[in-house]
Amino acid sequence: MKSKIEGREELILRHLACTVCHSSLTIAENQIACTACDSRGRLSNGVAVMKDVADISFFDDRHDVMSEAKHDSDTWSMFYEQQTKRIEALIKPNSVVVDVGCGPTIPYTPPVDCVLIGVDASYESIRANSLVDIPVFASSEALPLPDRSVDLVLCIYSIHHMTGKNLVENILKVSNAFREFSRVIKPGGNLVVVDLSPWWPGAILGNATWNLARHLLGKKLDMYFWRGTALKRLGENFFKNATLHIETFRQSPLTTFPPVFSLPSLKIPRIVYPFDVNLYRWEFPEDPS
Repeated sequence: MKSKIEGREELILRHLACTVCHSSLTIAENQIACTACDSRGRLSNGVAVMKDVADISFFDDRHDVMSEAKHDSDTWSMFYEQQTKRIEALIKPNSVVVDVGCGPTIPYTPPVDCVLIGVDASYESIRANSLVDIPVFASSEALPLPDRSVDLVLCIYSIHHMTGKNLVENILKVSNAFREFSRVIKPGGNLVVVDLSPWWPGAILGNATWNLARHLLGKKLDMYFWRGTALKRLGENFFKNATLHIETFRQSPLTTFPPVFSLPSLKIPRIVYPFDVNLYRWEFPEDPS
């Protein structure tokens, strides 16, 4: 009988690829190597490490608190309860699903016969995730996946964490991620993004002050929330043949929530920070031509 690690190695060889040239991989003595170029990775604690572990994430020492915050009743009702039902309905049997920015846990229940690949830029978070079939430490801007190999890409409250040192870098990082999503999704596949969309007064204020706040706070400010119209325009650039569906989930303005999930005890009424919770689904055509 194969061990869990041996089974994990088989899944990695079957479903992952080089982050640089997207060719197939080999594994020997926990070292992951590309068959076509000099790119290297390794298998560490069952995690496919495909980027430099020296890249420290804000979430490395906060993943336990983040997981607990999801199960607060108001937080679950506002951000996850309805959204996970939509996501579960989209995961088909025998499909390949990639959850980008999955963190240490997932809020949905996939079918047992799908392959769930979890990708996160926090090594400690992805190492703690026991619910994905293939945990991968990698960047959304360089996914270790073959072209047209994925049925469904999920980004559940992770787009707003794709931030740089300024607004221009924020746009560049999400653009690079969208380019990768377009590359790896199969014809007929789907991309689902669930995130907050601030109402226009808050969005204008956020854009006007974000660069200064980032300069003052550094990596402690790891969030930038996209307006739905801006995310739609960006998607049009990279998913030209895809059909976009947007669903907005309504909640009472008096519902309280933690604006910073890593500080779950800090709660404010939604009316203080008005936003929509949107699910964006790009449906790719069967024939991309």
